[in-house]
Amino acid sequence: MRFLPFLILLVLVACSNDPSKNKSTDSVSSDPQTTSEKAQQLAANLLTNPADEFVLTLTNAQELITAKGSHIHIPANAFVRKDGSQPSGKARLVFNEFQTAGEIIASGFPMRYKTPKGDTIQFESAGMFEIRAFEGDEELELKKGKTIEVELATPKSGMYNFYQLDDNTRAWTEKANNLSPVPNRYLEEQKAQLKELEAITASKPKKPVEYSPSDRLFDIKVDPKKYTEFQEMGGVMWKYVGKKKEADPSVNPKLFHEKYEFMRLNPKEGEDMIYEVAFSSKDDTVVLDLAPVFPGKLKAKNEKRLKEKIARFNAAMKEQEKVRQQQRNESALLRLFNVDKLGVYNWDRQYKEGNVVPVLAQFTFDGKPHTDFPLASVYLIPEGKLAIIQYDAASAIAFAFDSFERNRLIAVVGENEVYSLSNKEFQALHLDRFKNKSAIIDLHRFNKEVKTGVDLDAILASK
Repeated sequence: MRFLPFLILLVLVACSNDPSKNKSTDSVSSDPQTTSEKAQQLAANLLTNPADEFVLTLTNAQELITAKGSHIHIPANAFVRKDGSQPSGKARLVFNEFQTAGEIIASGFPMRYKTPKGDTIQFESAGMFEIRAFEGDEELELKKGKTIEVELATPKSGMYNFYQLDDNTRAWTEKANNLSPVPNRYLEEQKAQLKELEAITASKPKKPVEYSPSDRLFDIKVDPKKYTEFQEMGGVMWKYVGKKKEADPSVNPKLFHEKYEFMRLNPKEGEDMIYEVAFSSKDDTVVLDLAPVFPGKLKAKNEKRLKEKIARFNAAMKEQEKVRQQQRNESALLRLFNVDKLGVYNWDRQYKEGNVVPVLAQFTFDGKPHTDFPLASVYLIPEGKLAIIQYDAASAIAFAFDSFERNRLIAVVGENEVYSLSNKEFQALHLDRFKNKSAIIDLHRFNKEVKTGVDLDAILASK
């Protein structure tokens, strides 16, 4: 999913009629306007990255949690229209995260940075995001003086710089440097929350045992201050539900009239409200299976209380599953920054290759020359690093790779036309023998539907 106007000769990415889904990419053409028009026509609706969408109440401060575990803190009254007027009511916030090679390719965002000294460097990302807000179809802006704290889930440790993409020039601007991620504080909070919820859901409220007028009931007189487990049982009668008839206090006068010094009540397993009640005297201990019976007005009172308990139990169970799911989505590390403008941001550092082997590459696609696909780019992706190194037809002769890395290649050349080369296939070419020499690198078509960045990741992981 994209929100910006589309540029380039680098990758064919998707466009959409939705104002929040317009694609754009980095330009390396001497005629960017013409290249942009051609790329838009050929690349329309090829690839998307599904985004998280939230409905905001504009007058309220809100914390949003994405499917990938990022946390977004929106202050109250944070947005204005482009004419400066203050919107009210509801708005839609769209947040897209790019944390894999496939997602970054599908985003269409450039992964090169021109330094203030004029040098162009290749990015290695620790996570990128795009944040936009809309009132209907109108895009909103962040109000002057307001900032949004983004705690981005990151797959990478170490120090990275923070960059913002200019929507018009498609150039990155450094906002901060040498920042490290922080441990995810929400994991401990969720752990404590689950502990509280587990105390509520440890035992499900049980329904009373049914009884009839012919049942023989009896009373247990206890001091509720001394035996707190009986405090909610005041006024109830008891029914013996054990299997031994001789142990039924209602038919055994000796048991019924005995004075016991100690009693203990433990709920038994099962859905019915049945307790194991232990009565102890100096000479004996009797253990009986008993069920409380709520006669007359106590029945309605108990049913109401039981209904409330079940409602609390069910709500706690639902919240417990929600927190557990959220905990599964959380990242161990977060990268924090307060943004003062809506747009595209990237945590990056310079990708540094080790044993570089330059090759005068001639990319082909199942034998078809690169010139047959003038808008296509080939991406070199070192395994385990979010470095997406882009080569078009003109720059292929500058191809270089690190022979110490596990390298993969992938190219998007048209609708459902994706070509790739696995690391095994890459190694089989023995390109280190072609240092500073011409070499044909033939990519093979992936013959399945490819619509999203996640689909690209599946291709990269398939070989």
